[in-house]
Order: sequence, then structure tokens, then C-alpha cells
Amino acid sequence: MAEWHLNDLRNALERRGWRIVNELPSRHLYISGTWEIERDGKRLSIDFNGIDDLNTLPMEKSYGCGVEGQIDGLYFSRKGTKGSERAKAWKSELEKFVLELDNVLDEPVRQEHTETKEIDKT
Repeated sequence: MAEWHLNDLRNALERRGWRIVNELPSRHLYISGTWEIERDGKRLSIDFNGIDDLNTLPMEKSYGCGVEGQIDGLYFSRKGTKGSERAKAWKSELEKFVLELDNVLDEPVRQEHTETKEIDKT
């Protein structure tokens, strides 16, 4: 949808103590890219969904995301105006998604990724 989805997600993750350690390129037709996140020794992969016809969208145009291997995820809805029901629903779904990461069991890190872009947040 838009870059603001990624910014909101990044901020929500950081508020819960997660750190984005890698931003990985697309490795599948349906996946725009992946963030590897880490907190307290726990590492998870968040895949960004982005298929449009037969093209893979860039991450900033993806329409949702989810933990690798999980069905449920976060849909990148329209932003809505400040204070609107749509804006409240987005914030609520975002917080719910980030809170649910606490319940996801560690998955082994996939070794198929060859190119990584380290995220420097200093």
C-alpha cells in the first residue's frame, strides 16, 4: 500500500523491543521481501505479501505481512483520516499483530538467503 505501513510496523515492533536485523530480498513470487526481527535471543521472519498479476511488488507496495509459515497476518488497509474508524482499526490490528509475535515459537533461520542488507538503526 504505502511506505507509512512499513514505518508504523517498524515503530510498533521497536516499542515492543524487537529489532530489525536483516531486510531480505524477495525469494518467492508471492513475497516482496522479508524482515528478520530479533528480541531477547528470539529471531522471527516477517514476509511481506506482494503479488500483482504475475509480478512481485516492491516491499513498500506490499499489501500485507505475516510471520513466515503462519497463515494469519496483518493486512495493510487504507489509512483513513485521523480519529476515523478506519484509522482506529489499522492501529488496533497493528498492535494485535505485534503482540501476537510474543506467542510465536522460534523457527530455525532459513539458510537459502544469499543477499542480505543489514539495517543500521544507529
